[in-house]
Amino acid sequence: MRIGARDDVLAKPWTELFEEAARLGFDGVELDLKVETYRDSEVWSERGRRDLVERSRRTGVAPLAGVAPLAGVEIASVCMASVAGLMTKPETHEQGIEALADLRRYCDELGAGVAPLAGVILFPMIKQAEQSEEEAFGLWRDGFQAAFEKSDGARAKVGMESVGRVGRSADQALAMIEAVGSPAFGVYYDVGNAAYQSFDGIAEMKQLGGHIVQIHVKEIGAEMGEGVLDFAAIFSTIRDIGYDGYLILETEAGDDPAANALRNLEFVRGLL
Repeated sequence: MRIGARDDVLAKPWTELFEEAARLGFDGVELDLKVETYRDSEVWSERGRRDLVERSRRTGVAPLAGVAPLAGVEIASVCMASVAGLMTKPETHEQGIEALADLRRYCDELGAGVAPLAGVILFPMIKQAEQSEEEAFGLWRDGFQAAFEKSDGARAKVGMESVGRVGRSADQALAMIEAVGSPAFGVYYDVGNAAYQSFDGIAEMKQLGGHIVQIHVKEIGAEMGEGVLDFAAIFSTIRDIGYDGYLILETEAGDDPAANALRNLEFVRGLL
């Protein structure tokens, strides 16, 4: 398994993010997109994607003679954040589909995830307040199917994340996976969110198994290892289900982001 961090955990702009991640010892980073500015981000620009790849490569280790260079800090995943909400609004449904399809292709250009890992797109599952479950389900299902069809051939996986105070269960996630019917579609599991939403994270991870495409690790309302979560049991379960992808820190940056990130990185390493 590899360990990464969200960009807001390291509290650095993307121009400095890869060097900071490398300095602290992370394997990868997760980039976060905002709905108001996603089209203006480097991810949505050909030149910007080249610059992101170059920053990633600059953090690689110089090769020995006759040995291939080691990869730098990877772009492990890209979070659609509020961009995902476009899909559940009928008036922006098509825009949400296009955004997801484009992002799958862009992740391939970014080299997000070096083989055997595929890049992952985090898709937060938040429906509009006034929507019924049935309406939201239909918009998601149709939107995911259309986005996969438009980006046929792209490698990036799409992982649903249960976010917010009212969570979505493993049963709901599996129903969506069956309805969408794509092998590139799964769950981005967040162990902190699961506890916050009163789900049994260990039981859910066992139920989801190979459908988990990436994992967020954090404790809500406490430092990792000092709250309610049994991380030893959580990490034992992660190993038991055969997960071997990225563990992405989504911890608080605090007053000293570097020190906090390093503390949490060392905590996770101690459990692997």
